[in-house]
Amino acid sequence: MGATTSNAYQFGQNTQLDDLFREAYERIGIIGNEQTPLHVQSAIMAANLELAAWPGKGLNLWLVQRLMFNIYPNQPIYPLPPYIVRVLELSAVVPIRLNTGGTAFSSAGGNAANCFDPNAIAGCIQTAPNGYISYDYGAGNANSILYVGITPLVTDTYTLAVEYSFDNVTWITAYLSPSQQYNVTQTNWLVIEQAVNARAWRIRETGGSTLAIQQLYFDQPTNVGTGDRLLTALSRSEYMALPGKMNQGFPSGYYFDEEIIPTIILWPVPSTNNQATSILYTGYRYAQDVTQMFQNIEVPQRFYDALVAGLSSRLSLKFKPERYQLMKSEALESYAIAAKTDFENVTIRFQPDFGRYGY
Repeated sequence: MGATTSNAYQFGQNTQLDDLFREAYERIGIIGNEQTPLHVQSAIMAANLELAAWPGKGLNLWLVQRLMFNIYPNQPIYPLPPYIVRVLELSAVVPIRLNTGGTAFSSAGGNAANCFDPNAIAGCIQTAPNGYISYDYGAGNANSILYVGITPLVTDTYTLAVEYSFDNVTWITAYLSPSQQYNVTQTNWLVIEQAVNARAWRIRETGGSTLAIQQLYFDQPTNVGTGDRLLTALSRSEYMALPGKMNQGFPSGYYFDEEIIPTIILWPVPSTNNQATSILYTGYRYAQDVTQMFQNIEVPQRFYDALVAGLSSRLSLKFKPERYQLMKSEALESYAIAAKTDFENVTIRFQPDFGRYGY
């Protein structure tokens, strides 16, 4: 009889950074009982530097994320999150709101129905932290929500989970948003990339804040009119050559300004009769920070060896310089092997890239 297997796939889910740090140090000859708090701090810094360098080595598909923001008449410039490295595609969109025929509910006081009534300005002010606001489309009805918009009544910091339910009893997480500031009257959008058809949807605060929401949007892409419209990327020189940078109309192009806080500049500038209300874009971002050794790392399992090899290379330079060349070669090879798994199996198309992303 053959040997039994674990019948589990937990390595990539339960592995913590302390295990990866230990492996990296052992590769350069520093075993567990020789590792000090200084070694831990060095490993944390080395891990962040290694992850920060990866976008420059090529496109990692697990760092590609769709995001969305509202556009406003006569406003050309829109700041993006600071973790965005560059923008891959950008479209002007008109999301369709699904806010009729169902029942709104608040878990902690307030009037949840106000959040789904476009004419209501009172919103829903909850009376306890970590509450949720939901919308039940009813038995026999199911909607796939791709865009969730949150307009707060007051400026506050929320850490939101977007969840769905097939029976309005048991809830499944579709999206976990990092802690971020939501500014009064400004709509923040969360793009749900793992949406399914479900009876009920909700947002739930998980960071200890008390929800005060003016409007809550559960939206889908439009299925009427011209639909989403892809915008053309403009180079710095092309944007500078535009004679009328504040000309108004339906945006047809954009310039990605790669600053410390990256920005998108639209052209023409959105007008008051512009049909599009939002911009949906594909952002290439950095991985989440490493802050302590007892946490999971935002890296897919297929890149674990590349991360450990990169850590070993960086740490050997400081603690075992005689092993640096060997570890550096190992790091290059491990990353190249992992990168071979990160590709799209589609018809090949060529698009010139004049950025500084070669390796």
